[in-house]
Amino acid sequence: MVPSAPSANATVQKYLIKGTTEAQLGDYEEAILYFETALDRAPNTPILLEALASAHHAQGDEATALFYARKALSNSADRAYYHRRLAELQRQAGQPEAALQTYQDLVDRFPADTSAYRALAELQAMLDRPSAALDTYGRLLEYTSRAPVSVYRKMLSLHRRLGNLDGIERTLRALLNRRPNNPEYRRRLGNHYASTDQPGAALDLLAPLAEQRPDDTALQQRVNALYRRTGRTADARSSPPDSADLSTLSVDALVQRAASAYDEATAPSSGTDSTRLQAAETLLDRALDRAPTHVDALSLRARLLDEQGAPAQAAQVLERALEENPRVPDRWVRAASAHLSAHDYDAATSVAEEGLLLFPGHTPLARTAAVAQLHSGAPKQALDYFQDALEQQDDPAPAPDDAAVLRAGMGLAHTHLDRPQDADDALERALTLAPDHPRVLRHYAYSLALRQTQLDRALELARRAVDRASSDPLAHDTLGWVYLQRDNPEAAQRHLQRALDADPPSARILEHAGDVEQALGNDDAAQSYWQQALDRSPDRFSLQQKLDGTSTL
Repeated sequence: MVPSAPSANATVQKYLIKGTTEAQLGDYEEAILYFETALDRAPNTPILLEALASAHHAQGDEATALFYARKALSNSADRAYYHRRLAELQRQAGQPEAALQTYQDLVDRFPADTSAYRALAELQAMLDRPSAALDTYGRLLEYTSRAPVSVYRKMLSLHRRLGNLDGIERTLRALLNRRPNNPEYRRRLGNHYASTDQPGAALDLLAPLAEQRPDDTALQQRVNALYRRTGRTADARSSPPDSADLSTLSVDALVQRAASAYDEATAPSSGTDSTRLQAAETLLDRALDRAPTHVDALSLRARLLDEQGAPAQAAQVLERALEENPRVPDRWVRAASAHLSAHDYDAATSVAEEGLLLFPGHTPLARTAAVAQLHSGAPKQALDYFQDALEQQDDPAPAPDDAAVLRAGMGLAHTHLDRPQDADDALERALTLAPDHPRVLRHYAYSLALRQTQLDRALELARRAVDRASSDPLAHDTLGWVYLQRDNPEAAQRHLQRALDADPPSARILEHAGDVEQALGNDDAAQSYWQQALDRSPDRFSLQQKLDGTSTL
């Protein structure tokens, strides 16, 4: 964890940045001295332990590198990055079996981490375990609807090693489906059909290709033989539609085209254009097939995933981009915010705090860390980050809305810390700065409802929040919660249902839905919602109390 004392935190940040700079300049001995000094002040901080692992690895000291990598993992086992880093170092140190086990632990703990499946499968293939590698790729395909084409190519090679004809056909069909204008895949699948006694299917694929390649003697002979086998004639041949040949474009050019298609698809004046979004995705597929770690391509892929309502996957992609280039503060903000949207508040906190180590005083990162801590049930830490964000905005003076949202967050943190006067002071200042901001309105309403005071005013504020943000599930959740405190569970249920329908619900919304169902006498429904909430937030003590029957709300 990041040290909490402000002075110690600043000193650790200073040494980490100096060490990182020295490592980038190739002076690993000096970098290690800085990292060790930082570690003395913040023992067991994962990012420092990993920095020491990387520096010792760069010096060729694999034993020490592995020691620090294991310590980093033991202190941050909830972050996939540290599992992956240890496995990479084990593999580079000539310990493939140990790396295999680490990757296996990684996919068991993080079953949606698609990059981990790829790394595990590649290592299994290298160790001559093709069946195990194919099983791993199969698990990968369960978690992604569009795996990179390179995955299918590797699967094809593995099926060929095993002589699995069904697997070869299935994989070639998947490759052709992803790249319908690729003549290599069309020819391979056609030849496979021909060799497995499927001449009609082979002819459907190879005849158009033969028209495009009249000088390819082998192809012409095969197609003529297929016509004789099927008894068909060549009269009805047709060429495939023309398509732009993108194979000559550089990766950067593909990404630029994808960005243009994305911008056109999401232009406010025209609404979302799904066709252009698909074009952008296809271009990005091509770019990432050729350069899987291209940072701009990964960043744009994350935007597409956001557009598709997949924030958890977007966060993973952004973290891959950060591994390649951690020196872009806005990307840290986007990654942490994506985790927030996916209701993974611990991951959001961790990413934001790591970003703050590299960019101390960065206001959006501090704000994101504050919101994540508030959702995680850590109001004291949230309050510190809200205060840091406000202080950093003093020069230049912040926009009224920005300052209002920060103060409203502080008010909610004070509420959870049972400081009602401080809460009212912060929330009143926020309301003065931005009297119609929906987040300010719902924070104030929620604070009053939590304290079960001024419920008439809470209702008025919550209604205004819904009027100004009618699609925001948190606004409906807040209004529903206020209605419940006013002993109107029927009205509360209507708004909680809106909150449940509008977005994949957070643990808070699910818990409130259970509270409403209990108030209506629907105990089974209440238990179901509370259990769903606990599954999403296992550390939420109030939920365990309700499920155990030890809470009276």
